[in-house]
Amino acid sequence: MDTPTASLRTVAAMIATTVLTFAGCGGPAVDPTQPLTAPAGGDHARAFSETGEPAAIASDATGEEGRFAVVTRDRNASLIGFQVLEAGGTAADAAFAVGVAISVSEPHFSHALGGGTWALYYDAERETVEAVDGVGPAGSLVDIEFFRDPLRNTYLGMHRVIVPGAWDAWMLMLDRYGTMELDELMTPAITLARNGVAVTRSLAGFILQEQPHILRFPETAAVFLPGGRPPAVGDTLYQHDLADTLELIVDAYRAARPEGRSAALRAASDVFYRGPVAEAIVSYSEQHGGFLTREDFAGFAAQVVSPISTTYRGIRVYSPPPNSQGIAMLMALNILEGFDFVGRTPDDPWVIHRVVEATNLAKIDTWHYVGDPAWVDVPVGELLSAEHARRQRARIRPDRVTRWPAPGGLSSSNNTTTFSVLDRWGNAAAVTTSIGSQFLIAGTTGINVNQRMANMEITEDNPNMIAPGKKVRHTVNPYMAFRNGRPFILGGNTGFDTQPQGQIQQFINVVDFGLSAQEAVSRPRYIAHGFPSSTYPHAAGNHLFVETGFPAATLNALAAIGHTFGSPAIIGNGNMTKIDPVTGSVTVGADPRGENLGLVGPRP
Repeated sequence: MDTPTASLRTVAAMIATTVLTFAGCGGPAVDPTQPLTAPAGGDHARAFSETGEPAAIASDATGEEGRFAVVTRDRNASLIGFQVLEAGGTAADAAFAVGVAISVSEPHFSHALGGGTWALYYDAERETVEAVDGVGPAGSLVDIEFFRDPLRNTYLGMHRVIVPGAWDAWMLMLDRYGTMELDELMTPAITLARNGVAVTRSLAGFILQEQPHILRFPETAAVFLPGGRPPAVGDTLYQHDLADTLELIVDAYRAARPEGRSAALRAASDVFYRGPVAEAIVSYSEQHGGFLTREDFAGFAAQVVSPISTTYRGIRVYSPPPNSQGIAMLMALNILEGFDFVGRTPDDPWVIHRVVEATNLAKIDTWHYVGDPAWVDVPVGELLSAEHARRQRARIRPDRVTRWPAPGGLSSSNNTTTFSVLDRWGNAAAVTTSIGSQFLIAGTTGINVNQRMANMEITEDNPNMIAPGKKVRHTVNPYMAFRNGRPFILGGNTGFDTQPQGQIQQFINVVDFGLSAQEAVSRPRYIAHGFPSSTYPHAAGNHLFVETGFPAATLNALAAIGHTFGSPAIIGNGNMTKIDPVTGSVTVGADPRGENLGLVGPRP
């Protein structure tokens, strides 16, 4: 692999003089972790906000083919990642630049410093797929009785924050797979934070929605309610404290760079986990009822682990292992492989019913059996076995809907972003990263911290029950699919329990129904809730939520089977990169439900 020599100074200069705007994208957004209200009617290529306005008119994929690509839900991030690829950076370099950029331009979804990350990485030279676990544990001071008290377990607060694991995961990825310098890769994001970024429709809507909670935290309100009011679409949002923190990390990297790149990356991790950044976050946690200690930060290290996988119609599909919920997608695919979709369409109620039932059964098993493997014995082999899939498939009835409560199948008993990157050498990254809520800045760090304790259970004997030092059953689960041993699809979806469901639908849209990447992510989606929600209070609604665009005959047929519908919904946000198994050409799908952008190169 060639070592890139080009820098990102031109990118930083471009950002310094141009704050990207999104004309025509006004109007409120709503929580992507919950089904959204939408009007009846409309064609399947449009998503709707609560106002009935098109929610995705700024989204775009180039529609062209190329040899490398990046697709994200944020235009700043896509442009920055693409510039890294053009400069000769690897998929890891570009993915990191994207991850830091979205911390500035879409902080309500993810944060490279405050959140958690699961990533899959394909090393083309070694022909290996590895998973990077960037999920931190619950604080060592956690008290489960606190979370059983509804008066103390409020919607938002430092009590929900786990150790942010994403930053060490990014340092690990750069050390293992990257080639470019950290300070150059961070320069565009620092420029965005310091000079300001245009407020998107999504960010403006979430701030408006969360205003009562933001007002509870003065440091958070100072950033997201400048002048005491919610910013409008197109206003400039400044994050000077975050810029200072990012520059502090850059300074540590530069100071240690004479000792070598790996040593410098360790220094960039240490200043966060064992230096002033951790001290500031812990101090704020102590002042505001959190459960984190300095030892919790100092003891954390991201890990490279083996992914789990299955085959679907001869295609190998990889997902992160537990503590991720990625196993749910694989279990559902194992069940679905036993059904023949030939001659059917994505709108066929026969297809939708089986996808919904397979998903419900897989998510029920996830609730019963999956947790932090350091704490519980997760029977991955049995859950992914052909025999288990056969038993689960036999539980599906053509005229009956699975409803919670339901037993597991073993014989013995929406604040997220996802993106993918492919570089010119064939290395690939599929990343899903999240904070699990919207707005809570840890003091003067400028870091929007996660709220992941909301995804841990208070139910006795559940494998995901809250405990000090335990990792949450994390909802993020990007995937990679390989055909004939080569990358074929890189994908992901957002929205807690929506993630595996949206991914399954996009995947079979390509594999079973022959759609393009863009068609696969644009088609209307549906999600089931015949299992406990991943988010507190973990209710199971037993409803099917659908986006507008499905034929009335399809919905009537599903209702006749016994499916009960929730309000029409906008369901998550997904991106996809597809590599032609014969020609190697690359196309992308950028979700029209958001302000997404996919780019392929090289440019002509």
